[in-house]
Amino acid sequence: MIGLAGLAIILVAGCATTTTEYITTPLQIPDRPTLPTVVADDLQCLGNQTYEDMVARDAMLQAHIKRLEAIILTTKSDSGEIR
Repeated sequence: MIGLAGLAIILVAGCATTTTEYITTPLQIPDRPTLPTVVADDLQCLGNQTYEDMVARDAMLQAHIKRLEAIILTTKSDSGEIR
């Protein structure tokens, strides 16, 4: 009895499957903010290690921005249409 009920549940469940379709929407690359300029005189009070850390931090942020822009560009084809 239980075997027959289990078989019936499996057969009915097989009919209730749905297909999920993912649609890529076009993403716009946001404008980069205008960053304030820093003059060399303002950085003289920093130690060498702090200055190197700041330069490394800025380089990592720029690399991250480029990676994010590349990801956004993958949502578009060469003609600018959605892929």
